[in-house]
Amino acid sequence: MSILIFCAGMPVNKAAGKYNSSGFDAAIQEELRSAADFTAGKKLDPAGRTVLVGEGVPAGDTAEKLLLPCPYTVEPLLNEIPLRSFTDTDVQYSLDTWLRKAAAQRKKGDARQPESRTAVIERAEALIGKIEGSNPILISYPLFLTELLDRLRVHGYVIQRSGVLKIQPLERFVVSRRDEHCGGCQHNCFLDNPGCGIGRDKAMRQKQSGKAKP
Repeated sequence: MSILIFCAGMPVNKAAGKYNSSGFDAAIQEELRSAADFTAGKKLDPAGRTVLVGEGVPAGDTAEKLLLPCPYTVEPLLNEIPLRSFTDTDVQYSLDTWLRKAAAQRKKGDARQPESRTAVIERAEALIGKIEGSNPILISYPLFLTELLDRLRVHGYVIQRSGVLKIQPLERFVVSRRDEHCGGCQHNCFLDNPGCGIGRDKAMRQKQSGKAKP
């Protein structure tokens, strides 16, 4: 079983700058109505795999630009985590302030936010149950992918990623069962790749024992 996940491309109308509460809410909604701002090179052949994308124009547009022509299904379980302004005010705050405080409310389960962290985790679990045993291609958004990848690790999956730290638009993840990943205990690949959990752990053990790869 191997799951291929892409983060949707950055929307053309990406939120930026300062907003009051109504301006922030409108900017977040506009992102989901905007096309993905990128031009793809060689397209990926889905080879008959099921393709699931979150709601919103960027995810569908990403599928059409990244993949050779194929049918795809809009899957609400892959939707981005909705964020609302943390308070009603005409005072203008930076985008980072709005996002940070809305995220803090969400984690605390504040009723102002449409979806609590507990609800997001439940959604991620429902998605994992739905795709388990299959080899789908998934296209979703940064905030939800952060939670989904954490839950996949809890379920014993290994995550290989094309980037590090904060999830970026168009970043790719290859997800496989730990016992299926490169032969399980015979893992020999990506020892220096920070995106590969098993390789990173093995490289660390080798370094501690004085057998680090040159």
